[in-house]
Amino acid sequence: MTHGISKNLGQLLDLLPAVARLRLLAFMHLVEQPQTMKATLEIQPSGLLRLTLDTAVTPSSFHQH
Repeated sequence: MTHGISKNLGQLLDLLPAVARLRLLAFMHLVEQPQTMKATLEIQPSGLLRLTLDTAVTPSSFHQH
């Protein structure tokens, strides 16, 4: 299922601004390899939500987008 979603979303990536592509790809990486990602969800009293994704994985040529 994840592979199918990744394939379909991959076709739409060219239509998105660069910052949106990076955010989407980071989220997809979290879904595909959660053990390599750290996710922090911050909820402020105003209702603002902030999801921060971080990884200790060193980028390789495979991970370049």
